[in-house]
Amino acid sequence: MKKILITTILMLMFVSCGEDNNNTGNTGDTSNTGDTGNTGMDVDDEVNDIDVGNSGDTGNTGMDVNDEVNDIDVGDSGDTGNTGNTGDTGNTGDTGEICQTAGETRIGETTCGSTNKGKLYQECTGGVWIDTEKCTCDPGKYPEVCGTYGQKMWYTAASKVATINMAEAWTRTFLAIEQEQEKNLIYIKAKTCTIKIDNSVSGIMKMNMPQSFPDALPVLSKESTLVDNGDGTFGFTQNIFWELRSIDPNCYGDNPAGYIIPSTTNDPCAQDWDNDGIPGLYIKATGTIGGDIHIVQKSSSEFIGCWFSADGQKAGGEMGWTDEQNVLQTTNTLLKSGSLNSCKTTSDYFDGLTNYFEQVKIPEGSDCMYIVQNAATLFNPDPMNIDD
Repeated sequence: MKKILITTILMLMFVSCGEDNNNTGNTGDTSNTGDTGNTGMDVDDEVNDIDVGNSGDTGNTGMDVNDEVNDIDVGDSGDTGNTGNTGDTGNTGDTGEICQTAGETRIGETTCGSTNKGKLYQECTGGVWIDTEKCTCDPGKYPEVCGTYGQKMWYTAASKVATINMAEAWTRTFLAIEQEQEKNLIYIKAKTCTIKIDNSVSGIMKMNMPQSFPDALPVLSKESTLVDNGDGTFGFTQNIFWELRSIDPNCYGDNPAGYIIPSTTNDPCAQDWDNDGIPGLYIKATGTIGGDIHIVQKSSSEFIGCWFSADGQKAGGEMGWTDEQNVLQTTNTLLKSGSLNSCKTTSDYFDGLTNYFEQVKIPEGSDCMYIVQNAATLFNPDPMNIDD
């Protein structure tokens, strides 16, 4: 009897200690993130206890640190986020893309600038494209004026062709503008889209510019400067810019202002930019005095008292300009002397500015077709009607 009593006491002690250990383990298991799908689960159910631990493992939190398999899984998960390997892909701007011509540059894909809207230039170095430090758009404290713009130029001239004094002539030119910016410095690429001309005696003679004329003109590189006026407004200046048309640039070099333009088709400096087989650019005169004309031209323009809006969306102002042209060939001898045009500061036919430009921001990548088709909404009406 005494032996039976001792055995019974030992069994009760064993069971009691076992229950305490299980409860302690279950309490630890329930800290394994608490699987919301297992709400109300009997913590004494060992199968469910294991489920709770597995749920915790999937989240990699509350994991039983004694579970060696799960410990290894956590390490594997960390490996997938290898920040060292991720850093290698940046590799200081080395795209790994092969290039051929050392020193050649292009615009890359790495964003830059104070507004992070620019792209870094890349240079061909060691046979691969490498990012440089030059950014296409870094306005700093100035208005952001980089991007795509449409521009309209309006010229008013006192014009004389042959013996006809046209009294007043008007030229409207649309251009597509791409601008890059480095603080207050603006780097411009300008492509002429269309040129339209009219005058006060167009019934006698009118000069018509076919589309082949602007299409033949190259993209022009210009530079301008923003000026902080100190009162929240910004000025916009551009020094005299010379443009010589259908003339070999090697002939005038860095002295376009002093260059004497060709006067005959056999002058080696006269070129056939519109590819019609005749040196000079083709235009057509209609009216009482008409004929085909091929000209070379030297002109200049200068922006005076101009402005750029603080939001960088619009610009405008007055222009000064000069124009000189020679007729290389014509079907009408009356037109051989060409035309003489001088800038008029006041008009006999309308009020307001007589020589000015307007510029407006347009969607990135827009071209000449977009500007011409939307000119009526992009720009102010012409001072005088010009037939399209």
